[in-house]
Amino acid sequence: MLKQLYRKLHLVFVVTIMAIVTGVIGFSFSNHVKVSEAEQVTLLQRMTSLIVSQLEKEGADPEEVLSAYEKDMSITSKLTDAYGELLYQSADGLEDVEGKLNNVGMQVITYSAEGDGDPAELSVSEGMSEVEGDNHERYLLNLTHVTSEDDKNHSLILVYEQRPIFQMLLEQFPMYLAVWILTLLCVSLVSRFLLKKAFEPTERMLQSQKEFVASASHELKAPLAVIVANVESMQHEAQNEGFQGNLKVIDSECMRMSRLIKDMLLLASSDAEKWTLHTSEVNVDTLLISLYEAYELRCMKKKIKLVLDLGENLFPTITTDQERLFQLLSIYLDNALHYSPEGKEIQIRVDVSLKELTFWIVDHGIGVEEKDKPFIFDRFYCADQSHTDKSHFGLGLSIAKELARILYGKIGMEDTPGGGASFFFTLSLK
Repeated sequence: MLKQLYRKLHLVFVVTIMAIVTGVIGFSFSNHVKVSEAEQVTLLQRMTSLIVSQLEKEGADPEEVLSAYEKDMSITSKLTDAYGELLYQSADGLEDVEGKLNNVGMQVITYSAEGDGDPAELSVSEGMSEVEGDNHERYLLNLTHVTSEDDKNHSLILVYEQRPIFQMLLEQFPMYLAVWILTLLCVSLVSRFLLKKAFEPTERMLQSQKEFVASASHELKAPLAVIVANVESMQHEAQNEGFQGNLKVIDSECMRMSRLIKDMLLLASSDAEKWTLHTSEVNVDTLLISLYEAYELRCMKKKIKLVLDLGENLFPTITTDQERLFQLLSIYLDNALHYSPEGKEIQIRVDVSLKELTFWIVDHGIGVEEKDKPFIFDRFYCADQSHTDKSHFGLGLSIAKELARILYGKIGMEDTPGGGASFFFTLSLK
């Protein structure tokens, strides 16, 4: 199921990014076309200025000037006087400039004999125009006036065929294709890496959950089998000395199964958001003394010294759910008691500042290995991968994490100097 989700997310991510990249490339090419067209307009305007300035010089030969530009700059030109008499036209195989422009569907200059035969008026105003041909070719047209050395006005038409957009696309296509392919490779690799990293905690959680379910299923069967066996034995040995031993075994297995079921129900309630808070004013000294008294006897049986360090500071009264807080600290103490060998010490203490109150459960046991530290608060995670420890199932600290969340606090773990682990829970003082 995760693999299918992974593939779908990877495909959606890559397609989305590449669609954006394709749009950016299209926008870039559009800008390139606009810039190229603007450069061609500027080029034609500059050529026009240079040609006019040369034609207006004394003794200038129109044919020599215009033919030189036609050869170097691929333009078509026509020069007429004020009465429409042809002074020069391009010899590029076209009949005349008008013929070329007629091919693109536009009559540039028309003449009409009105009255006394005055010069005809131009139908196109002076300046830059753009026209499109029947085959979608595009032309720039610049119409200007030239004043000869004898103060006569001449009309100059310059026609420049613009570069086809398809040609510009072909020129840019290799670069755009290389960018697109390179981006596709990078996006595919990066997205695969990021999704893999994002899925790692889920995969690890699912794997831990599978291992837990398998272990819990076995552990739930084992107590029942022991109970059934001992009940049968009790039926045959009711008067035997082994009767009390059978009862102790039954009681131990029932308690172990009860703890497991209780932890599972707590997590199920957390997932369903059914946990409720009953806040009240809590006296920290009273809470810690109650916690100490609840675990003092158990520590004595295991020959572990339990120390309650209240210090000399007065603790402020806090407003929280006392039962949930006691439950969280009990998980810490259960953990410390389980992993502390005989003769060691467990310390209960509280640090207080202006803004925070931090509860500490400090043990001097086996501590937590570096490889396990990032996962100790994960649900179903158990450092004992062999499952030889039958009393812990990797749920206690994950329950503490959920309790901290609903109490609006934060939890964590530090190494105890000299060996062991120090678990803390911090509450903000409002």
